[in-house]
Amino acid sequence: MKVLITIHDYLPLHLGGSELHAHQVAKELLRKGHEVNVLFTERDLERPEGDFTEGEFEGVPTIEVVHSREYPDLRQTWEQTFFAEVFRAQLLRLRPDVVHFHHLSLWGAKCLEVAREEGVRTVLTLHDFNLICSNSVLLKEDRDLCDGGGERGDCSTCLPADLLREERWQADSLADALQCAARERRSFHQRVLQCADVVVSPSQTLIDRFQVAGMLRAQRTELLMYGYPGDRALARVRDMAAPLRVGYVGGIYPSKGVHVLVDALAKLAEVSPVGPGIELVIHGHMDWFPDYSAGLLDAAQGSASIEFAGPFPAGEAARILAGFDVLVVPSIWYENRPITISEAFLAGVVPVVTDLGGMAESVRNGVDGLVFPRGDSAALGAALLRLAHEPGLFDKLSAGRPDLPDIPAVTDTLLGFYHA
Repeated sequence: MKVLITIHDYLPLHLGGSELHAHQVAKELLRKGHEVNVLFTERDLERPEGDFTEGEFEGVPTIEVVHSREYPDLRQTWEQTFFAEVFRAQLLRLRPDVVHFHHLSLWGAKCLEVAREEGVRTVLTLHDFNLICSNSVLLKEDRDLCDGGGERGDCSTCLPADLLREERWQADSLADALQCAARERRSFHQRVLQCADVVVSPSQTLIDRFQVAGMLRAQRTELLMYGYPGDRALARVRDMAAPLRVGYVGGIYPSKGVHVLVDALAKLAEVSPVGPGIELVIHGHMDWFPDYSAGLLDAAQGSASIEFAGPFPAGEAARILAGFDVLVVPSIWYENRPITISEAFLAGVVPVVTDLGGMAESVRNGVDGLVFPRGDSAALGAALLRLAHEPGLFDKLSAGRPDLPDIPAVTDTLLGFYHA
């Protein structure tokens, strides 16, 4: 079978959950004897948009398409008419049996319509709320949760108003024009998403939110967890005389809630002699959101128990996690089903996560991890203190981790969706 995996970004420059999952599936499909290409975009202002380069990453054939990631008009941020035709050209060149979309950002959801016009079967895996929300995470400017605007989609606050051309909208004011644009964006995605043959979600949270937004109607919808490569390490037994080694792995930006974790550790460090018993290492790119990172560094100033260790290469997660006792996932948005939580389970590391969305779906509080209320650094600190000092708690949680699907099993299920 010829499979075209399409995604916005890809490894090794972009090390996110959707990129990792897409890459792992691609490698497994190749191992099973299928023909695979990964089609993705990359910003390059030195080359014309639409230019493409064929390459390879860890044995996976890739096609990198140039995208400036700049738009002359707000409507083009969702219609993406130019890149829909770039995508069509790749379809006609490669002639795949199925396209598996792992993200429609930058390509545009119209690509689903193009694939149907060309008679190619499509599977779409949801990884975030991009088709509902222009900032993808359903967060308001004040970092409060957003309900997504329902089916009508009257959510204009997060649209890039500087791209709006008021003369192109029948509206009396800028605010009204933005509302019109928000509703059009929602109705456009509701329409073209019906072209997907199968919509796959790793979490029920995503399915529920997309249904409320009127995005999932006649399509076949499947709940399928990510698969995970690698061996399952033995459960951990905590040395109560040693510091509790806490880690964070992921993006360093507001929706990921790293500030909540840093605040929790900074407060614990003020409590003697308890504070020094917990050490935190944060892995991620500090230069992507420099203002946010600067705030984290300021908040951590004077705390010897907090280390900012930077990013690490793809494929190194198991090695990094081996140095932790606890992994914290403090996101303040719903998340889907963070891959790092399951990677922690495989490593015998205990996850401590926000009691929200796909994070709460992934962890059974008191059975295989601990949860804390969204944004509550005091509660997070209390959970870490329990793991550091409550006899037997860490050992019980590490031993209580669930069984997880592996990449071969998940890929077999996906092949069923491809063939149906």
